Amino acid sequence: MRTPRIRPRRLVLAALALVMVAATGAACSNDRGDNELLVWTSLGGEIDMKPQQEIIAEFEKQNPGVHVQIVPKAGRFTGDNTALIAAVRANEPPNVFITDRFTVANQASTGLLANLTPFVEADGENLPDNYLPFAIDEASYNGDLYALPFDTDARGLYYNKETLRDAGVDPEVLDPSNGPPTIDEVLEIAEQVNETDEKGNYTRMGMIPWDGQAFHATWGLINNAKWYDNDSCEITVQSPGWEKTFGLFQAWAEKFDYQKVSAYLATYRPPNADPTTSPFYTGRLAMAIDGNWSLASIKQYAPDLDYGVTYMPVPEEGDEPMTWAGGFALVMPKNVQNPDLTWKFMKFYAGEEGQRIYAKGASKIPTWKSLIDDKSVTGEQGIFPSMMPYATNRPALPVGAQISDAMSAAQSSVLLGEVTPQEALQQVQDRVGPQMKQFCPFTLS
Repeated sequence: MRTPRIRPRRLVLAALALVMVAATGAACSNDRGDNELLVWTSLGGEIDMKPQQEIIAEFEKQNPGVHVQIVPKAGRFTGDNTALIAAVRANEPPNVFITDRFTVANQASTGLLANLTPFVEADGENLPDNYLPFAIDEASYNGDLYALPFDTDARGLYYNKETLRDAGVDPEVLDPSNGPPTIDEVLEIAEQVNETDEKGNYTRMGMIPWDGQAFHATWGLINNAKWYDNDSCEITVQSPGWEKTFGLFQAWAEKFDYQKVSAYLATYRPPNADPTTSPFYTGRLAMAIDGNWSLASIKQYAPDLDYGVTYMPVPEEGDEPMTWAGGFALVMPKNVQNPDLTWKFMKFYAGEEGQRIYAKGASKIPTWKSLIDDKSVTGEQGIFPSMMPYATNRPALPVGAQISDAMSAAQSSVLLGEVTPQEALQQVQDRVGPQMKQFCPFTLS
């Protein structure tokens, strides 16, 4: 019988197939040894990576023979779990994933994470007591711990003292020693600062009350908006606090003329502009709600800026200060190798020693309570560490990212005058409400 002739093209295809099979096997095989750990981090920027590598170096020093590899792994958007889902389903997860703490509830609800409560109980320590309460709440799902908080942030009202003086406003009225200003006070100051040219276009603004961190979550928390009802297992984005918040967006868009503000931003803060030309730095914007991370930007891009930071505005005079905080956390995906070593690493990384290294190196606020008042750690964070007793967080809902996305679309629609506040909130309820039902029963701490 004649042997079939294999054509050269078939030989090439066969070789390619073998290469693909081998490559797939290599990608799926878990060849990490018993003393090797793989860490994915969402904190992949240059400033963030250096102190994380220092934490790892110290852990390896204290645990001879252990080797830790850290790999930047950022999603396309907040709540993008694509890579984690693929890794867990392939039984090839990293040992640790440093993720946005806001996404932990969603990751836990979809079965991607190991429950850390048994590890805490086995240690016999009250580990969660060492962390800021709101951070532990955000790291939990349905009463169990699924993450260790790593860092946090806070938001306040930044004000350019020189710009205020130029507009005839004494910047001392916003000094934090006076307590938080009211929303009406801040808006009155903003109107006094506003300037236009002969065509009516803004050349200077006091504040843009929907810009940057002055978005739906911030104003919702300021107005005591309710996200969720435990009894009915329903999201409650049509509650009075949300109606007030979106009513303010509508009123502000009309008062300041949304289209004119957009033209102002296109002129003085165009896309990809040099950071040194920020309107807040150049005196064209007097006030902005922003986070503690902007302290480092000011130090780098506007070191001579005469500015201050106070509490976020509150609804009524005499209201307590408030802020809200986010941050990152360490999770252990399901099906990890070496869970005991992984847990040991997580406690070091997100514990006092690890957070001390990271907070100092990356200029962040730690979540380890004993470090908050340590000036060697938080001395460059200004007023923000003192806000921690007043800090809260966005509710840790399994549909938190979906609510945020839907709220952003609703906010834009209201500002553009396309829908009423009530219609916008109804759209959010209709879009996300059914998604929440699949997680019932669920109890929000």
